[in-house]
Amino acid sequence: MSTVGIYMLPEYGGLNATFALARALVRRGHRVRYFVPEAFEAHVTRQGFESTRYTERLAVSPSWATRVPGVRFLHLRARYNEHLAAAFNAWVDADALDGVLVDPVVWNVAAGALERRLPYLSLNPTYSAPFSLDYPSVHSSAIPPRGGASARARNLVAWTFQARIPWHRSLYDRAIGWAGHGAFRRAGRRLRWGDFGYRPDVPELVIGPRALDFEPLRDLPHRHYLGTSVEPSRHDGTFDWSGYDASRPLAYCSLGTFGDDQVPALRFFTAVIESFRQREGWQLIMSCGALAEQLRSKALPPSIRVEASVPQLEVLPRARLFLNHAGIGSVREAMYFGVPMLLFPFGADQPGLTARLVHHQLGLRGDIRTKDARVITERVDALLGRDDITAAMEAMKQRCRNSRELEEGVDVIERHLA
Repeated sequence: MSTVGIYMLPEYGGLNATFALARALVRRGHRVRYFVPEAFEAHVTRQGFESTRYTERLAVSPSWATRVPGVRFLHLRARYNEHLAAAFNAWVDADALDGVLVDPVVWNVAAGALERRLPYLSLNPTYSAPFSLDYPSVHSSAIPPRGGASARARNLVAWTFQARIPWHRSLYDRAIGWAGHGAFRRAGRRLRWGDFGYRPDVPELVIGPRALDFEPLRDLPHRHYLGTSVEPSRHDGTFDWSGYDASRPLAYCSLGTFGDDQVPALRFFTAVIESFRQREGWQLIMSCGALAEQLRSKALPPSIRVEASVPQLEVLPRARLFLNHAGIGSVREAMYFGVPMLLFPFGADQPGLTARLVHHQLGLRGDIRTKDARVITERVDALLGRDDITAAMEAMKQRCRNSRELEEGVDVIERHLA
């Protein structure tokens, strides 16, 4: 039996995606330990896993570096990184870990595992990848053309237009002198530039089905896939279904955990409400975060439910369609339950995920800036009229349900632990 540590960027989508893998490791007789901030400890415990918590609070002594604008930000972030790295190293030692699975976005904090010669694999919660002219960045909405010099040129253009995200992260890393760069070199490992900045050149487990990725990425060396990794039994609370009519079709709308922070969110949610107010016979459930109270003031009919938070795994099995932001957690769960999607990406990896879904005929693209209910109605009508999308999504659902990718991913981990 080995003790495996999991450290992810602290956000619910990425963390939830790891629970199926953690449970598969436990079934094989391994012990799993999470490294999470205080705010996420209870959520991990509810799923039945052990964790070590770290504090995100940090006291920094005043100095000239804390008084100069610009320098102050870099100085505080550098000290915070050192604080997290020290806490990570203490966790690795205290829990006597035999190997670690680390989100590639936070590799810099976890570099101490390599200095301790522990098996280290990236646990990638999305379809990000190192730079290559064979495919576009996950930040891009481009669909890679087939082969040839023109295809490579188009991919270069796609990377160039989207490079601000990884370039900013890379320059930021260098500006504050991440200790992680040196630790990787000393361990004989290298870093590669790509989506979200530098990323470790180590074996990688992608939490998603291989079938969704673009073809050139599927055969990258040391890139493995874990399927949808959805746990229908995940403890996210319960939903009050009073007033729901099972004989009428249901639409579900959510922009994810941070969707209510986006500038166009209120206008978008309002347009969706007005569209479904006029759609006879349909029901709508919306998860709107902090905007819920404001949206409830619009004299909603009984067929429209607006909530601050919704247990998505309970709602999706009853949904006929899913309007969402193309967040990777929502995408995985929609594929698991076979729900066609209308996609309204607003940044990060969402344009690239939207491109994959449209490419594989699993959904249609929309514009998050939409504020006209008629546009929402037209896109919903277009999706409902696409029998090929419904059929493709049903086929993807069956493929995901029958997949052995998760177990094969555990095999990969065990080979590296051996």
